[in-house]
Amino acid sequence: MTTRSIFFDRVIMVAVIVTIVVLALALIGDPVRQTLAWTRTGLERVELWRLFSGHLVHLDIYHAVLNVSIMLLLALLFGDIFTLARHSVHALIGTLMIDAGLFWLADIEWYVGLSGVLHAIAAAVVVRLVIDRHDHITWLVALFGLSKIIYENTFGAMPFSGSTSAVATDGHLFGVLAGMMFGLVPDGRRKRKNFNDLA
Repeated sequence: MTTRSIFFDRVIMVAVIVTIVVLALALIGDPVRQTLAWTRTGLERVELWRLFSGHLVHLDIYHAVLNVSIMLLLALLFGDIFTLARHSVHALIGTLMIDAGLFWLADIEWYVGLSGVLHAIAAAVVVRLVIDRHDHITWLVALFGLSKIIYENTFGAMPFSGSTSAVATDGHLFGVLAGMMFGLVPDGRRKRKNFNDLA
């Protein structure tokens, strides 16, 4: 990917816009976080914006920077695996599936952060690449992702996850399960980037 194509790539442009929104919300701090966070009591009061806004606000600037950095890396490496429309559908449906999992299957009161949605997007890409490529690098990435989810749900969050660990792992699990289903849906485009070219 050339420098020019990076700056004009639609997936990357959307990722940059989301980054700006996420960082702006993180810098505003507690007032906006309390208004927008995913909370069980808020949803029971039919504050439906929390289904989406909770994934855009973060506990602190460190949490926000970590998530948007991963999002930008995913956009750079895997943005062209699916179209922007399909990535967007994965993000939207993944968000709702994470919300449903948190509400009905998890024993938590609140959730903030983009990491669950990022897990959905990444899982969809990896599953699709495993199906289409069958190369060693793809299988290693898939094994790492699976090991990470097993570790988190056995021992708790990874060390670099910060203070959000107890809540984040549920979002990660539901995101990965959603993304794996998305990745099973074939992509109609014939030409794809070879994953080995990224290494």
